[in-house]
Amino acid sequence: MADDIAQRADAMLSLWSSLSMRHIALGSACACGTGGVSLRLDDFELDIVGYLEDAGLRSGLEEVVGFFNALQQASQQAQPLRRLLEDAMEERLPEAVGEWLLPKVERTLRSFAELHGPGERG
Repeated sequence: MADDIAQRADAMLSLWSSLSMRHIALGSACACGTGGVSLRLDDFELDIVGYLEDAGLRSGLEEVVGFFNALQQASQQAQPLRRLLEDAMEERLPEAVGEWLLPKVERTLRSFAELHGPGERG
C-alpha cells in the first residue's frame, strides 16, 4: 500500500507543479483600461492545506487528527502542499494519513485542472 501512496503522491506533485504556475483571472478589463485581477493557482496553496487540516481535524480518525494537530503546532513552512506531497512520496507520512489525505488532494487538484488547465485531466 505504501508504494501506491508514493506513486499517487508523485502524480499529484507533478500535477500541482504544473497547475501552480498557471494564472487565473478574477475579473475582466473595464472601459478604463484597467485589467482584472490575476492570481496564480499557487496563491491558493495555503487555502488547500487549510481545508485539508480542517477536514483532518474533524475526521474522527485518531492518527489523522494527531497528524494535523502536530502540523498546526509546527512552524509554517513555505509550500506546505508540496511538502505534504513530498512527505507522502518519500513515505514520511503515517500510512493511515496518506490513505486519508491523497484522495482529497487528488479530488481538489483534478478539480483545479478541469477548471484551469487543459491537458491535465485524467
